[in-house]
Amino acid sequence: NMARSFASYGQRISGPQVGAIAVMSRGANGGHVGVVSGIDASGNPIIISGNHGHRVAESTYPRGRIYAYVMP
Repeated sequence: NMARSFASYGQRISGPQVGAIAVMSRGANGGHVGVVSGIDASGNPIIISGNHGHRVAESTYPRGRIYAYVMP
């Protein structure tokens, strides 16, 4: 629930933007957040996040998994 709380933080924006916080679903009740570092050719956000395979890493996530983008 802590990760999901970021959806109410800052100013919500309509899509991925470098520097925005992406709030994602993870399972039935979980969430995950990361910082958008880019957008791939298909429009999927490239996100830097922690606890990604037990480390901080950059990865492309399906855009359908993101339910909020916010700018701090």
